[in-house]
Amino acid sequence: MLKSYRIENGDLTEIEAATDRAGLEQAQWIDLCDATDNEKSLVEDTLGIEVNPVNDYEPFQVSTQFSANDRQVTLTGLLLTLRDDNDPHLLKITFIRTKDTLVTVTDGKAAGLTSLLKECEAGFPRRPGHDDVFVGLLDMIVDHTDNILDKVGHDLDGINSRVFQHHTTEQRRRRLQASPRLRNRQLERVLTDLGPTREVLVKLRRSVLSFRRMIDFLREQEVPKSLLTKIEDFERDLASIAEAESDLSNTAGFLLDGIVGFIGLLQNKVMNVLTLVGIILTPPMVIAGIYGMNFKIMPELNWVYGYPFALGLMVVTTAGLYLFVRWRGL
Repeated sequence: MLKSYRIENGDLTEIEAATDRAGLEQAQWIDLCDATDNEKSLVEDTLGIEVNPVNDYEPFQVSTQFSANDRQVTLTGLLLTLRDDNDPHLLKITFIRTKDTLVTVTDGKAAGLTSLLKECEAGFPRRPGHDDVFVGLLDMIVDHTDNILDKVGHDLDGINSRVFQHHTTEQRRRRLQASPRLRNRQLERVLTDLGPTREVLVKLRRSVLSFRRMIDFLREQEVPKSLLTKIEDFERDLASIAEAESDLSNTAGFLLDGIVGFIGLLQNKVMNVLTLVGIILTPPMVIAGIYGMNFKIMPELNWVYGYPFALGLMVVTTAGLYLFVRWRGL
């Protein structure tokens, strides 16, 4: 898919004849998403550049993702996107800056970067003299990332409430405390929900890292002063995003520790109950074992009140041991 845009009166306008050579010459931004070979060849012939194919991203070989020559500067970044099922996905974006045109190449997403235009309707600065689409895209990337951070923060707030139950009613807390099985099931669901949230934060960190490296490379090139100023603003935005991501990651880690701690407490309660039952039942079992021996000569064998005596002894020892255990706070 090929779409082209130009800036008119500070606003981004799509060019209808996107596949026409004359229309591409007027474009200030060309967006290629899952483009065919013919579409790529048309852009290459019109602008005299090389549209590199989108290969698998190698996060530890970032130097191979950047290049510069007299005709173009090629940059690569990873944009975190959430699909319809909230599955986090790192979308590889190749930015190709020429003298008058910006070309973006993406693969694996139907709408490409133009999806940012729908999500961030006010993201493109509508002011006279604003003629660099790359700057507008950086602003929209920041807005898009802020939206994801807001969603993650909201999800973590919900998980926090379910873990510590401080916003629920007293009746609800008592019911959970009285039913370890119900509490265990709830913690299992919370733990399942925490996993995808953590994945979003990890991929967001990779995205920020990729854009930081991209900006470092771009800073080494000869760029207009206005773009250099915007790069500094974008770096500050990335620093703020990284700080927010670190804070949310710490929150997610704290919640994970809280969940594991509550599960450990529930297991300890179960073990305490089993231990208490075993301790209390020990004296009756000992007494039953003694008087259940089948020796021929036993002094108590012919007692008239032997059976009530044994039962009474069991009751007394059991009650006494129970009171002792309760006195010790077990």
